[in-house]
Amino acid sequence: MVIEHMKKNTISESSSTKTIRNIVQKIHTSSPLQDSVYEQAAIYFSQVPEIESHLSTLNQSLLTAQKKFAANSKSDNVKKLKNKVDQCVKKIKLYQHELDEQRLQRLHKVKSICDEILSFCFGQNKEGTNTKIAKLLGTISLRAPEIKKLALEYNRQNQHLYQAVLSLKLLDQLIEDKTMQNQHILKWTLAEHESDEDPSFRGEVQVPLLMTSLLHNVGMYHPTAQLILKGESGDEDEFRVLNKDERLTLLQCNYEQTLKYLTDGLGLDKYLGGSKAEREIFNNNEEEKAAFIRLLLKSSTNPKQGIGNLIKIPLIYTSVVLPTKRNLAYVNLPKVFQILNNGVERGTINKQVVECLLKITGIFPQGYGITYIPKNSKGDELDRYEFAIVNTLYPQEPYIPICRIATKNQVFISSGGDLTISPSNNLYFADTQKKLMKISPERLKGILSKLWSNFEERHDELDLIPKCWHPYEYFSFAKQQNMWNKVS
Repeated sequence: MVIEHMKKNTISESSSTKTIRNIVQKIHTSSPLQDSVYEQAAIYFSQVPEIESHLSTLNQSLLTAQKKFAANSKSDNVKKLKNKVDQCVKKIKLYQHELDEQRLQRLHKVKSICDEILSFCFGQNKEGTNTKIAKLLGTISLRAPEIKKLALEYNRQNQHLYQAVLSLKLLDQLIEDKTMQNQHILKWTLAEHESDEDPSFRGEVQVPLLMTSLLHNVGMYHPTAQLILKGESGDEDEFRVLNKDERLTLLQCNYEQTLKYLTDGLGLDKYLGGSKAEREIFNNNEEEKAAFIRLLLKSSTNPKQGIGNLIKIPLIYTSVVLPTKRNLAYVNLPKVFQILNNGVERGTINKQVVECLLKITGIFPQGYGITYIPKNSKGDELDRYEFAIVNTLYPQEPYIPICRIATKNQVFISSGGDLTISPSNNLYFADTQKKLMKISPERLKGILSKLWSNFEERHDELDLIPKCWHPYEYFSFAKQQNMWNKVS
């Protein structure tokens, strides 16, 4: 892209872009510290055989000591044998305590990230919340590299946060529409409405939902799953399209190991107070949350009309918008609802929930690059096209996205206003493209050369009338990362 006024700038990040990137890195990244949630899960999976073996050895030692003590309870060595039993019990308790501390550390890290997500996403009112969520979803999409090899790895690491926030927003809308029927959610929704300061809904519903959505694919990092993805030699293309048997085996492994990780690798939180009554309430709530998480995960494998749609539908949406398969192209991202509607027709996902998501996002995902035919002050269409970026949730009509203007008179700007773009002006649609076909190829090439800095290198692969554009380079500068601010 030609962005002349940026040449004095360097590639940079706004504070909110940096915050979102930091949250993603806490969830899933590759670093020497190996301290992200997904790296910690991979380490845990690799250690399970050793943990089980060591526990088995300790328990066998205890069993042997107990047998000797029982067989020689009247001998002179009884005290020594009793001490041996006590030592074995102590070793087991110490090891289990060590494992429990590691488990709680992992759990608290995930909960802390969930709290950070909630703090970022929720504004002072509904409008503020919608803007913040649009900013997060849009930022993740806009930071996805245009180069496919880089985009695949980026998408894999960013999918978790994108899907989780989409699940969170979907939950809020279903509650607002009064279509939520899950008793656990309704119980805490009603409690929340009794007091604006009651944090119960956040802790008992939103955090468990975020945890389940964030960790929905954590089983993919179990050694068995990695073997399927990378092969025995480790050099298979993990982003390839798997055959049917590989895919079914991988999905089964992912489900089983994700459930084990949520149950054993994270488990229940620990009450730290001294009140017996409070401890009982705390433990009961922890058991309820764990049951809710298991229900979400189990139901998500085949949700049909159930609560698993809260996980499955955002999962499908995210897998299209942030693809990790080489056969998906940027131009096809708006086809995500075709895929979701196919699931509705097969009866595998809920129509009402898909329609609810469509109401939230519209056809065009946040951050999608729109090419459109502008109009002059009289409302007449001009013989050129300009660039805009989808930046707002809840369009009045699914096919009419609300966008931030990125170019004016074919010059990139950072202070454009918002614009609703109808299908009759949106070049994504074939009928609209026909309007510009009367323009000479030379004129269309002239427009392209103004909007693409590497036009000479890419003119053979660029469409003269592009259906969309990729805003990655545009968004690489902090000055362009304010497209969610209010324009007076």
